[in-house]
This record gives sequence, C-alpha cells and structure tokens, in this order.
Amino acid sequence: MRSGGWRRTLRAVLAVCRGERGFTTVTLMGVLLVGGLLVAAAFAAVVPDIRASGSDLQRKKAWAAAEAGVAYYSYRLAIDPSFWTKCDNVPPPSPGDVNPVNQPWNGTGSDPRRWRTIPGDTAQYTIELLPAPGKSACDPSDPIGSMIDTASGTFRIRVTGRARAPRTNSDRPVKRSIIVRFKRRSFLNFIYFTDFETRDPAVYSGSQTQAQASAQCQRYRRNGRPLGDNDTPCTPIYFITGDYVRGPMHTNDGIYVCGNPVFGRNANDPVEISEPAPGWQTRNCSGSPVWQGAYQPGAPVLDMPPTNGQLKQQTDPTYLFQGRTVITLNGTSMTVDNPAKCSSLGLSNPCTMSLPSNGLLYVDRASGGCPTPYDQRRQYQSATSCGEAWVRGTYAQPLTIGAADDIVINGNIQRSGDVLLGLIANEFVRVYHPVTSSGANAAGSLSNPTIDAAILALSHSFLVDNYDQGSPLGTLTVTGVIAQRFRGPVGTFSGGSPVTGYAKNYTYDDRLRFRSPPYFLDPVRAGWKVVEQHEQVPAR
Repeated sequence: MRSGGWRRTLRAVLAVCRGERGFTTVTLMGVLLVGGLLVAAAFAAVVPDIRASGSDLQRKKAWAAAEAGVAYYSYRLAIDPSFWTKCDNVPPPSPGDVNPVNQPWNGTGSDPRRWRTIPGDTAQYTIELLPAPGKSACDPSDPIGSMIDTASGTFRIRVTGRARAPRTNSDRPVKRSIIVRFKRRSFLNFIYFTDFETRDPAVYSGSQTQAQASAQCQRYRRNGRPLGDNDTPCTPIYFITGDYVRGPMHTNDGIYVCGNPVFGRNANDPVEISEPAPGWQTRNCSGSPVWQGAYQPGAPVLDMPPTNGQLKQQTDPTYLFQGRTVITLNGTSMTVDNPAKCSSLGLSNPCTMSLPSNGLLYVDRASGGCPTPYDQRRQYQSATSCGEAWVRGTYAQPLTIGAADDIVINGNIQRSGDVLLGLIANEFVRVYHPVTSSGANAAGSLSNPTIDAAILALSHSFLVDNYDQGSPLGTLTVTGVIAQRFRGPVGTFSGGSPVTGYAKNYTYDDRLRFRSPPYFLDPVRAGWKVVEQHEQVPAR
C-alpha cells in the first residue's frame, strides 16, 4: 500500500462509525424504555398486595384488640363473679384509664361507646352488654331479668376492636366484633356430680345409726372421714367393672374403685376429683380405673346451694302447689292430682293444666309440714302435707320442677323435641320401687326405666327406693345430669352383676354444655366461663 493509503482507509472507517452513533442511542433508549415499563408493570402488580398486606395487618390488630377486651372482661368476672350485675357502672381498669364497658349501641348515629387503648399500642377495644331477649339494656336494679337468658342460664357481651383511631372521615379504622356468651360453672357441666362419695346418713337403718352417720360422715375422705362397712356409718360406694360414666364427672370427694370402671367418653370430658392425686382407692379388691376422659385430681370444690327456695319465689302462683302433687306430663300440658289446687282453679281433681309459660313449677309443703323423715321401709306412707312432687310422662316444652321435700319418679320421663327438663329437690330425688313385706318387688316396680332430665338433690341423694330388696329390675337409663350431695345407691352387686335394683346406664346430654332447663340452680361461688364465641360480620 502506498504511503497515505492507510490514512484514507482509517478515515473511511471512522466516518462509518460516526454515522452509527444515532442508531446506538436509539437502541439504548429503547432498552431503557422497555426496562422501565417492566419495572412499572411489576410495581403495579405488587401494589395491591402491599395494600392487602397492610389491610390484613390492621384486621389482625383489630382482632387482637377485641380478644384483649374479652380477656379483660373474663378477668373481671374471675375476681368478682357479680361484676356483670353492675352493668356499665363499673370502675375503669386503673386510675386515669377509660371504663370500656357500655350499654348496647344500635349502630346508628355517632358512636357513643367508650374505647380503651391497649397499653403500649394504638389499637383499642370497647365492650357492650347485650340484654336478654325482650329487654333493651342492662338494668342494675334487675340484672338477672335484664341480662340472663333463662332458657340457657347465660348472658352475652359484644367486644369490638379497632386497629387505629380515625384521623379523617376517609381514613376509617378497621373494626372487628366478637360475640361472647358466658355461663357459670354449673352442675350441668357433668353427667355425674357428688359432694360426698359415701352413703347418705338418712339411708341407714335405725335412728341411732343415722345420727352417728350424720355426725361422722359429712366430711371429705381427705379430711378424716371414718370408713364404715355394710350398715355401719360412712360405708363407701364403689365404681365397679361394668360401670361406665358416659360424660364429664366431678366429685368434691375421692372415689373407691373395684375392677375396671370407665370414666369419660373422650379427652373432651373432664373427670374431676377434688381429692389430691391419686384421688381413688381400692378396698378388699383390686382396681384399675380407665380414664378415657381428662383425669384431673385436685380439682376445685363446687359448693351446693343450701335450698331451692329461690325457685319458689320465681314461680307463678298458679303453678305453686302445696302438699303431695302427682304430675303426669303430656307434651305441653299435664294432668295434676292435687285436690286443693284443682279446686282453687274451679276444676275437679285430677285436673289438666298447660305447662307454665316461664317453665317453672314448685311443690311446697302444706299446713302440717312433713313430720315423717325419709325411711326406706315407710317412704310411701309420708304425710300428704309433705312437699313431694311425683312425676312421670313426656314433656315437649322446657320445664323445671322444684320440690320442698322429695321428687319421686314413678314412671318413664322422656322428652319430645329439643327441650330440657330440670328436677330439683331440697331432699331426695327417688325412683319409685315398692316392695312387699317379704322384700319382693311389688306391683308398680319399674322395669328398665328411662329418665331424660337434669337431676339435682340438694341435701341428700338420687337413689332407688328399697334398692337392696327384690330381684333385679334391668337397667336404669339416665340421659342428662345427676347431681347430689351424697352418692345414692340404685342397687346391689356381686361380681359385677346386679343382685337387687338396677344396673346403671348414665349418659351426658351434651346440649347442657350450652343450655339449661329454666331457672336451674348453680353452685355457690361458682365462676363464669366462656362457653361460646363467634365473630359478628359486619363489625359494630
């Protein structure tokens, strides 16, 4: 190549490169534009998620605030079971704090509720007292009538949490509401309840032995109750092979076991024994109880109410009977054998009456009282002035029957429909079992009786009359609850087989976890617990 030729070649190449500079810029800008669009699209795609995540966080905070309100009210009930009776006239959680308990708000107009800010946070909660059906607000002068649902023995509150206080009308807080139902710890929580796991002093033969038993046996085994045998005071009653407690149970005492009785149906059934572990013993036998329920020795004691006198005060006078009253339930009506009451209604005896609209009737003592105490050899010769309710039949309406003295079950008692029955006696609840002078079963003895009821014997026992006489009568089936001060016998056994009376088939009615027969009594000093809670949508 001649000198200078290479210079011309280099100038030509540079000229070409200079001509491509615009193209490179366009390409680069295109790449940047596409990249920018991709970033914008990606950002646009995640913005809703960012917003959703923020909203979800606020919903969780609002829910946590509502649960804090539930915990606060439950705590106040735990330290003062009468806290609910004061309605919204309660002190704040601490000096200078806000009282968050309010009467109900219907959701219209400005929000009148007081809100408490959770310490260390901005979330808040408020509590509303939801009145009983047909009532408008909690009334401190009548808290039971204004707050308690008599059909279930429960009351309700609504707790609303909000995630942050409002700043502008367009920046409303996220709210969530929880409806909570409270119910007192109750005998209705258990298919089987006893205060003392020993024979009732009134059941022993002879006044001297009864007096000894009354003086010695009304104490728990852990507190030094003596141990009797046969017909001596403080005779224990055993759970034996073949006994199956089909549901939750509680005793304030300790139990005796022979063989392999089964307690509870599954882990949802508490088996509570107030005596410290192990809570059970054997005597003159071997035993190994089967705990299918959640076994809890050392459980708190549940005290029995002293009487059912408050039922008498709440009974409509039309359904307040005096003296022995024989009641045959017929769906929503009943046939009553009580000459004085039928006459006062202008009816011949026996007379037919509808069941009481408030679900409560009571049999009180008549003039002359009840001079003859329970005697298993003379129980059907008691004075007609005794406050005894004799009951049988089928009921199709919620009902509680109270008696100043005994309730005698003289036939099957069965429900028709989704209804509950309570039988509450100051003294005994007894299954009718007449015997002859020689001790054989007499006419009228019940074969394989069925009882659908919540049974409560306040001062004595649920038992079978003359339980230790006659030949076996089959199986006594109870679906509901049996609560009694002393454990009552229903038969005698040998080798796990009935010799007299009945084998037992007791099954818990799970509806009683959440519902009650009308005006059913609760233990003394029993606390409240949450039995149901659910979210209200939309929140209040």
